[in-house]
Amino acid sequence: MLKSQHHMIFYPEDRTKLDECTKPRPASVKPCSLPCAVLVPHASYSMVSEALHRSFEQVQMLKPSLVVFLGPLHQEVLSEDEPAFLFTPESEGITIAGFDHLFATSLADKLCTMFPTQVVKQDSYFIEEPALELTLPFIQSYFGDTPTLPLLCGSCNRAQLAVYTKVLQAITKLAPQVLFIVSSNANAVLPATEAAKHAAAFVRTLSKGSSLCEGLRTHTISSCNAASLDAVAAQSWANGHWDITAMFLGGKEYETIEAELDDPEKHVWHISATLGASHDYQ
Repeated sequence: MLKSQHHMIFYPEDRTKLDECTKPRPASVKPCSLPCAVLVPHASYSMVSEALHRSFEQVQMLKPSLVVFLGPLHQEVLSEDEPAFLFTPESEGITIAGFDHLFATSLADKLCTMFPTQVVKQDSYFIEEPALELTLPFIQSYFGDTPTLPLLCGSCNRAQLAVYTKVLQAITKLAPQVLFIVSSNANAVLPATEAAKHAAAFVRTLSKGSSLCEGLRTHTISSCNAASLDAVAAQSWANGHWDITAMFLGGKEYETIEAELDDPEKHVWHISATLGASHDYQ
């Protein structure tokens, strides 16, 4: 089992306090079906707990057989792991505040067999990246002991993105009742005005169903994990665009993304959104 590395910095170490922070909220009234995806941010709970709840509320009524966590890989891929670019844990799970979160290891084995040069088991990347660790308590709170398959990905070229899309297709074929949870912030840490421009471009791109990776190439977007968002949006079940639920800055919800011209601070915007989840009542 992996051991938690990022408690106290990102979330409470105390079990009682952690349970209080992640206690499920009432479900959204929107009808939903699987497969679908939600967008969640990653930062300390003081900044993103409300945004996390807003995302999980949208899919709380669902009963997924599998949760797939798609997280960002900020560090460089080790040369010995190349040409792999998708990473899943070697360990069977991770212990957080005394609770064992178990991974879908058999499915991970199948993916490594199906995509032997692109998907690799490697614990080290998960020790360094906090996104999975801070999101798992919410997954457990809202979906109990549902198995979780974590995947981390950095930037992708077009060929890699095509493979990533096929990996997610394979997962959905093996587990049709799947919920994808994509962890990404709207922008990199930037001065307030530039952060607002990048975050607004991020939201527009999600809403239109356009390519975030293309936005990275043109430097109009600076969000992490664009490849995961593009790969999920390319799935046949996706409705072509993300539905924006809420926008947050510093833990406060805003109706629009904007910045004061004289604001000296650097900002990161956090977005809650769903993909392919909403359907009209029959």
